[in-house]
Amino acid sequence: MPCCNVPTAIPPSKFTKIIMIPAMASPKFLDDPFSLGVASGDPLPDGFVIWTRLAPKPLEPHGGMTSSAIAVGWEIAEDDSFRKIVRSGQAVARPELAHSVHVEVAGLGSHRRYWYRFVVDGIRSDTGTVRTAPAVGAAVDRLRVAVAGCQHYERGLFTAWGHISREADLDFVYHYGDYIYEGKPGAPPKPGGRGAPLVRPHPTDEIYSLDDYRQRYALYKIDPDLRAAHSAAAFLPSFDDHEVENDWAGDLDGSTTPPEIFLLRRAAAMQAWYEHMPVRFSQFSHRGAPQAYRRLDYGRLLRINILDKRSYRSIRLCEAPGDGNCVDKR
Repeated sequence: MPCCNVPTAIPPSKFTKIIMIPAMASPKFLDDPFSLGVASGDPLPDGFVIWTRLAPKPLEPHGGMTSSAIAVGWEIAEDDSFRKIVRSGQAVARPELAHSVHVEVAGLGSHRRYWYRFVVDGIRSDTGTVRTAPAVGAAVDRLRVAVAGCQHYERGLFTAWGHISREADLDFVYHYGDYIYEGKPGAPPKPGGRGAPLVRPHPTDEIYSLDDYRQRYALYKIDPDLRAAHSAAAFLPSFDDHEVENDWAGDLDGSTTPPEIFLLRRAAAMQAWYEHMPVRFSQFSHRGAPQAYRRLDYGRLLRINILDKRSYRSIRLCEAPGDGNCVDKR
C-alpha cells in the first residue's frame, strides 16, 4: 500500500511502529499559513515528495507558529481542478521540524503529470504540479530540464525563476546548491568595481543558529518568482557551501573556528536545509550530516547522480585568487 493515509511526515514503512503520533492542535489562522508556498521533488516512476511549511508570519521566530503539532491534509489529482483525486491523506507538521511537511507519495503512474495541494484550517495552499519519472528501462527520447544555483538574494535576478515557472512541459529543476547565502548585509560594489549592485540587502547579520537559518530560508522562499518555480516542477536539490558557511569542507569551516564549534553550526544549517527542501526522509540530517548524495533514473535516457560536494572533500589549498600555484602547496 502507498504511504498515503498515515498521519506523519515520516515514511511509514520504517517508523510507524515506534513513533507516537502527538496530540495535535486545531489552530485558527489569521494569516496565510502557506506563505512559503509548496514544492515537489525527487520524482520516481511511481511517485514523488511534496513539501510545505506552515509559517503564517514567515520572518518572525518560529514562523509565527506555536509549539503544537498540526495536522495538514494533502491531495494528489490527475487534473488541475482536482475533480479526480487519486491520493489523499494527512501529515503531521511538527514544531521540531519548523512545522515542515514532507509527504512521500507512491502508487502513481509513470511519466505522468499530477497536481497537488495542502489544506489546514480550511485554507488551501497554492496548487503545484509535478511529473513522475519514466518507468524503469523505458525508452525516452527527450527531457526538458532547468539548472540553477548560486541564487544570491541581495543581487536580485530572481526573475529568472519567473521565466522557469513559465517553461512549458518541464520535467524537473536541478538545483546544485547555494540556495541561500548566510552572510550579513553586503557592501555595495565600489564604482568601477566588479559585482552586481545590491538590490535588497539581507535584513539581519550573519546567521548561526537554527532559527537564524530558518528565517533566512523563509526570506528567500517568500520571493514570488521562486515560489512560482517550485510549484511548477519537481526540484532535485543538493547543497554547496553557503547553506552553511563560505568555503566549508568536511568538519572545517573556511576560517579558524574550532571544528567542535563549527559542527554545531553545520548541524543547525543542515537541519534547516532538510526542513525547506522537497527531499525524502533518507536525506534527513542524522547527527548533523545529511545524506545528500543519491541517484535518480529517467528511463534509459538519463541517470542523475546528485552529489554532496562538501561533506567529504578536503579544505581548499589556494585561499584566494592569485594566491600562488595550488600544486606548489601540496
